[in-house]
Amino acid sequence: MSTTLAPAPRAATKVAVLDLANLRHTDPQARRRLGREMADACRNVGFFYIVNHGVPTALRDGMFDLARRFFELPMEDKQALSMAMSEHWRGYLPMKMIGGDPEMRGNLLEAFHVWQEHAPDDPDLLANKPLHGITPWPAQLPGMREQTLAYTAQVTQLARDMVAAIALGMDLPEDTFLRFFDKPMALLRLLHYPPQQPSIDDGRFGTRPHTDNGAFTLLAQDDTGGLEILGEGGDWVGIPPVKNSFVINLGEAMKIWTDGEFLATPHRVINRTGRERYSIPFFLNPSYDAVIAPILHRAGERVREPVFHTTIAHDETLTSGEILTRLYRRIWPSSHQQKSD
Repeated sequence: MSTTLAPAPRAATKVAVLDLANLRHTDPQARRRLGREMADACRNVGFFYIVNHGVPTALRDGMFDLARRFFELPMEDKQALSMAMSEHWRGYLPMKMIGGDPEMRGNLLEAFHVWQEHAPDDPDLLANKPLHGITPWPAQLPGMREQTLAYTAQVTQLARDMVAAIALGMDLPEDTFLRFFDKPMALLRLLHYPPQQPSIDDGRFGTRPHTDNGAFTLLAQDDTGGLEILGEGGDWVGIPPVKNSFVINLGEAMKIWTDGEFLATPHRVINRTGRERYSIPFFLNPSYDAVIAPILHRAGERVREPVFHTTIAHDETLTSGEILTRLYRRIWPSSHQQKSD
């Protein structure tokens, strides 16, 4: 079967706001109808908002307060948790800090990375497998670990339920995608974008244009704005904050699993407001050993996408762990290598 390439049909000005009230309905047909709405958004844009998602407002607001308190810590306290001292990309990432690629420019943000935690006797943790490490927590914020893990548990379950409903909406078994998340390499990032004058001409962004490498991203953003997605015509379209919503986008893994039926839409952040911006993205990455290769096979056209530093070739057939490790070695510092500019 020959495959032709056509431009990705991203209707970037039609980002849906989907009501998830029926996500956990006892009637599978109600979940299927919602799944069809989500699957359509995954095909047409690759981004959508969700409301009535079930994550308590107080828990989410508490995470933004926690993020502000963390980034207000003295720099020496944050540097004591530096990602550059970790083999597994956990901890604090200062502004403009990059990894092993001298061609990259650092982003105009600071971050704190919290990965899925593993039991002390986990064999992969004991074997020092890549991405299996211990998160360094600040002693100055007692309770941060417990609060963060409570939030992560909520959004992990939400993301898993959505992935199952999307499969139903495609008339597939609920575990079509879920089976790749037996031991997900989930990542929560606390992000702070200070006021600044970004320069697109010299390659400086809050977050440079990219696609997500994993499967499914769930983003809480404050009311500042700055997130933009790439439209079909090459224009960048703003994704403004919607009260009490999350923004959902698909990553490269879902694009490849569906043989290009779903879009991994490029996006970026530029904080033009002169205000502090905070966001909290949660990345549902597949299990370390999950193979990223088509499990559905479309007839006819496959979309033509721009290539970014995060793009995964359709025919690479790598594991999730191999893909994530390759990317993070390039963009983030570790105890093996670090570079800043």
